Amino acid sequence: MDPLPARAPVGVNVRRPDVPTNRVMQSVLQNLLGTYGSRYSDFGGYWLFGFLIAEVDELRVDLLASSDIAGAEPLSVARRLAAQRFREQLSKARFNVSAVRSSMLVLRRLSAPARGFVNGHASSGYMLRLTASATMTNGKSYERARDVFVAPHDSAKELRSARVA
Repeated sequence: MDPLPARAPVGVNVRRPDVPTNRVMQSVLQNLLGTYGSRYSDFGGYWLFGFLIAEVDELRVDLLASSDIAGAEPLSVARRLAAQRFREQLSKARFNVSAVRSSMLVLRRLSAPARGFVNGHASSGYMLRLTASATMTNGKSYERARDVFVAPHDSAKELRSARVA
């Protein structure tokens, strides 16, 4: 009796093992938006997006760009962190970045002012739409989006991260 054939790992495209399945790529983009949009994306111990929201209507980040982007200002940190987090998510999904032809993250401030809360304080701010997209070497394209409330940085309302010395 012949042994059963080995099953491909979850998320591996049996016909093209170098290209992830639809589910895996959608998860990579969704997880990128979750980790990048989280409070762990900080600048000097404060949430990074609070420094960007007043200055940037739209920011486009090439996620395949090198994650060693120079600069210590919020825009450079935002670009570097996005590329770094994308590569981390690809690594967690266990597939090679060479399967991705192009990938972009777009941060777009939605025009209408919004009200929300920052550490229990009512605050004025904006909704920020994070949209991650990727095109694979086989031509398939994927896109995921997430909206988050962002108030301009205010150290009187924000708590500084304990991770910063």
